[in-house]
Amino acid sequence: MISLARPLPGGRTAALLLTLLLISTRALALPEDNTIDFDNCTLSMPGSPVTAAARCGHLEVPENPDDPDGRQVRIHVAVGEAGSQTPAEDPVFFFAGGPGQAASETWVMIRSAMRRLRKNRDIVMVDQRGTGGSNRLQCPSEEVMDLNAAIDYDEITREAERCLQQLDGDPRYYTTTIAMGDIDRVRQAMGYDKINLVGVSYGTRAAQVYLRQYPDTVRSVVLDSVVPMQLALGQEHAPMLDAAVARVLADCAGQDGCNRLFPNQADELNALFAELRQAPRQVTLPHPVTGEPETLRLTAETLAVAVRFLSYTSESQALLPLLVNEALETGDLRRLASQAMLVMGGLTEAIARGMELSVMCSEDYPFLNLGADQSDTLLGDIMLRGIEAQCRVWPKGAVPDDFHEPVRADVPVLLLSGERDPVTPPHYAELVAETFPFSLHLVARGQAHSVMRHRCVQEVATHFIQAGTLAQLDTECVDTIEPAPFFTSLLGPEP
Repeated sequence: MISLARPLPGGRTAALLLTLLLISTRALALPEDNTIDFDNCTLSMPGSPVTAAARCGHLEVPENPDDPDGRQVRIHVAVGEAGSQTPAEDPVFFFAGGPGQAASETWVMIRSAMRRLRKNRDIVMVDQRGTGGSNRLQCPSEEVMDLNAAIDYDEITREAERCLQQLDGDPRYYTTTIAMGDIDRVRQAMGYDKINLVGVSYGTRAAQVYLRQYPDTVRSVVLDSVVPMQLALGQEHAPMLDAAVARVLADCAGQDGCNRLFPNQADELNALFAELRQAPRQVTLPHPVTGEPETLRLTAETLAVAVRFLSYTSESQALLPLLVNEALETGDLRRLASQAMLVMGGLTEAIARGMELSVMCSEDYPFLNLGADQSDTLLGDIMLRGIEAQCRVWPKGAVPDDFHEPVRADVPVLLLSGERDPVTPPHYAELVAETFPFSLHLVARGQAHSVMRHRCVQEVATHFIQAGTLAQLDTECVDTIEPAPFFTSLLGPEP
């Protein structure tokens, strides 16, 4: 075969250089009414070396919507370009999770899930105010996390106060309701009449609020890992984790190979937690990122956090029986401790803590039952007590009286859930579906949080958005989704 791509020094080719030239000079195909200037940019996610090309711009908005001439906030907008030179007139607007994640920073993770959509639609990522490039509200504790420190709720309160003193912004104006006004300003500035909404986790709340405020601008909605408007964030995290872990362990018990190697998993896990509540352990291990030796004080609370984030994907859930068994059989907690360090560090980098508190303390804290006794759960009361310790001093923004009322709309809505989701279980989506008459709820068997990572679900969501209707939507592949097979050794699952 004769190649027209002649090799150049450094392993590059003329064809590659031509492709790069075309990418760098191609104009972003936006409506004629667009008023935002976009330039080439590189997007990345904190804690990850992976990057992705995009087009970026910004829009100035008033921090206080009632004072349009007051302080302005720069809202960062990124666009993952469509492959077509003439993309559809209704792009996808992506709403990130958290609260506290930046939409543009998640692009390196979600771009593969959006690849089919991008054939003829731009993906617009607006960093919600307080995140990413939109005046990130960052707290000092985001810089360093001491994993050996015992939980001190008074110190947590003092940390919140210190954060407030150095914040560059008034946290009262970083609520979901106000932020959705920013999203619509971006839509108008870019010249779009109709848009499609895709939200994940907390982003499903944001998308629902946007839909309530601007129903005439929405063509279709995809909600992945659904947060009902009725829910006060944080209230049910502990019992939902227990329910997900119980399902994982029950699935292990139902498989001959897993059950043979790891019987009585629920009893083993409870025994491990009881042991750590009585006597936390000091564990020395290589830091999972730096490789340097580090000593970790492993408590029941630390273990609970590790188990919680092990439960976020089907693949990491598949490790849970093996790690718990190893910890009890050999007394070696290093791998569980390493997981705790890894997930805690990643969470700290990804979440803008000040923005998260601005949302939760205004929208959820007043509605929490802080007297609920969750001491019999894996997480215990640490979630509720932690929220209370911070929100007692955090300024509260105004929230509409009907904020926690369910959103009602006649647009087509695709609801997606993971059967083993430890945060937003399937019955949450069923609750939301009650007020969306043109909705369909799909549950991915054996999957956990954020199911659009699965190729089948990506295909279904793509076809739905392309058609703009649920009619004749082919969902057969969802029935073929299987959980990741359980690890029976560190080498992986049984053949």
